[in-house]
Amino acid sequence: MRLTRAGDTGLGALLAVLLLSLNVASVSARLGFLHKPKQVKEYDHWRYIEMARGERGRAELRHEPPYCFRLAVPWLAGRLQRLGLPENAAFFSITNAVLFGFLLVLWLHLRDLGFALPLRVTGLLLVGLTQGAVRWSEYQYWMTDPAGLFLVALAFFLIERRRMLPLALLSVLAAFVRETYVLVYPYLFLHLLRLSLNKEGPARAAGSALLRTGAVALLPAAILVAVRRLVAANRPYSFVAGIVDSMSFRWEHVLDSQLYVVTLGAFGVLLPLALLFPARLADLGRRHFDRALFLASVYATLTISNNNERPLAYALPALVPAALWCLRRFLAETRLPAAEVLALVVALQALFWTNQRFAEAGISIYQPVNWTTTIAMLLAWAAAQLALRLRRPATAPAAPA
Repeated sequence: MRLTRAGDTGLGALLAVLLLSLNVASVSARLGFLHKPKQVKEYDHWRYIEMARGERGRAELRHEPPYCFRLAVPWLAGRLQRLGLPENAAFFSITNAVLFGFLLVLWLHLRDLGFALPLRVTGLLLVGLTQGAVRWSEYQYWMTDPAGLFLVALAFFLIERRRMLPLALLSVLAAFVRETYVLVYPYLFLHLLRLSLNKEGPARAAGSALLRTGAVALLPAAILVAVRRLVAANRPYSFVAGIVDSMSFRWEHVLDSQLYVVTLGAFGVLLPLALLFPARLADLGRRHFDRALFLASVYATLTISNNNERPLAYALPALVPAALWCLRRFLAETRLPAAEVLALVVALQALFWTNQRFAEAGISIYQPVNWTTTIAMLLAWAAAQLALRLRRPATAPAAPA
């Protein structure tokens, strides 16, 4: 039965609710429903809690950079508390509202990109079982990352639909939420450039893309600068010191955890899916250089962040379509039963999700290698390569756009 457009959107909303419920249940089974800040073995969220308390909050945390520049979520949580919502419930409500928005917008974006219903269902399930995107946000639900992730996904959705005015308004809001959103602007420029290169010469295409990107980014950039000038931080914030601290830690633990946690440990089966056709990666990157460089820019943020799963979740609007493009081509070339293959893919992600650790001190920085997950993913990727060699038709279909 073919779904109507409204029915399709309703299905995406239902899947989003079910995935949120699953992740809430997973965290609640460990810590209880609507757990308290002291139960979380991390510390970043205390800054946002104190910011939401306003003058009642501890000044040393309220004014600590860069947290003190992320105004919108603590402000909204404070307003909800004034309306009578308890502190934790206010943050929890905001987080789940924006996570729902993130999942639904991603569903709609995948529809705009032309993926069939079974692939979109698979893609959304894989994201819902990616800890850094959903479960970690349910665990540390006072953070600004869920809202930032939603805004980035919504920006991808609007850019694909070429809705520049809504994108400009969204970008103004994002300037008050989290600075990670600035990664959208290079992506916007490259996306517009890629589209223009089909019609114009390189110089003219670049000029047009730069003007249109500037029209979107100029006011939000000014707001970012103004916020950092006007908000009183209690100490200077040094990017250089942050880079030295982060990269020193990563180099020290490059073999025992970091290689794992920034690859399979962050994305699970999404990464092997995106690497199903390694010989064609360069061509895929050339044809979709906007998304490829966005993915690279997300990884670049790890140079100033000690966390892993949370910051890497911002890559999902680019990584999920790439994984689904490769999965679609794999099914076309091998002609294996789609239902069985898609079920296996989701099962692998469920295995990954089950084995990811949280609610432990330092686990956001030091997620140890899980060998069950690693071996399962490597075996699945090897089996896929064998299937491609054995069952690839003589005339392969054209590469997906």
